[in-house]
Amino acid sequence: MKRLISLALGALGLLGGLAQADGALERQQRELALLRHGWFQQSPPAPGHAAQRPAGVRDSGQDGVGLLLHNVDMYFQGGIGFHAPQLKGWLVPLEAGAPIDFDHPEAMRIEVVEGEVILSPQQLANLFNQHILAYPQSMLRDFAMHSAGGRLQVSGEVRPLGVGPWLPLRLDGAVSLDAQAGLIDYQPDQLKVLGVPSYGAMSLVGLQLATLVELQRPGATLDGNRMRLDYRKVFPLLGIDGQVDASWLDEQGLHLRFAPPPGSAPMRFSPPAQAGQSYIRLQSGDLKIFEILITYAQVLLKAQAADTPLTFSLRDYRKVLATGLTQVNEDGTFFMSVPPYAVASPPL
Repeated sequence: MKRLISLALGALGLLGGLAQADGALERQQRELALLRHGWFQQSPPAPGHAAQRPAGVRDSGQDGVGLLLHNVDMYFQGGIGFHAPQLKGWLVPLEAGAPIDFDHPEAMRIEVVEGEVILSPQQLANLFNQHILAYPQSMLRDFAMHSAGGRLQVSGEVRPLGVGPWLPLRLDGAVSLDAQAGLIDYQPDQLKVLGVPSYGAMSLVGLQLATLVELQRPGATLDGNRMRLDYRKVFPLLGIDGQVDASWLDEQGLHLRFAPPPGSAPMRFSPPAQAGQSYIRLQSGDLKIFEILITYAQVLLKAQAADTPLTFSLRDYRKVLATGLTQVNEDGTFFMSVPPYAVASPPL
């Protein structure tokens, strides 16, 4: 009898344990269901990029990823880039339905909605030396730039008509915005070759800078004495859409201010409290980083050093992020603390 009672109690205990296990498993599944609901919850920063396709686990249905740059040094390749005090917009794939793939930046574009970028004199020089003038037939080379008093001073070398020796060149002039054409114009009113002022003499005989050198590059042309830059096409790797409504020069460099389209809703991002003073926020849509697909993106890349802006390079993003500290929260938010990154010096 005692043995029977003991077996009965053991069976009851086992049943009770199984019931508790079933209860714990059910609670776990309920919690997982709630988390999944959060993981697959779209939160676009503006209504214009709502889902275009039925959403699923591996496709949010939205084309593009919301982009917020806050106090970031953004580079495309090498030393070509700008500083963004604040920039809001979208990373948009050239192929509808494709995720934003950081290993293929040429397959996307930046659609700027509002904000400002600053190209320092060194970044402007890098843009010319590493990209615009970097082709075998170039008649201009080795630009160095300085900004003072609202004017841009350029020194370099010129090879008139593409023949003969390289000669020292000095340019000095103002920068203006042709808002209707979407072009940045640099029109020097002082030109020196071999250290001898020549602009006045050239004007007397009707010659212009364009008669001495040719410049026909994507996003950069020479029209008479004006050097014209199309900010939408002049950067390598990818294009930039958006409307620049103001441009000016100061000691920091060339400022470009983007204005939101008339009547557009303001973009609203939700960076976490721990974002700090310098970060990139990627919000909603689908993206690939290190060949990892992140759907319904909630990504924050923040500067590891509190007193140094985040430096991010599209071409070398793997090197930038390789030594960062990564954290993924239960709600699917992806954080990375990014250490300082030294941009490669331009080739000598």
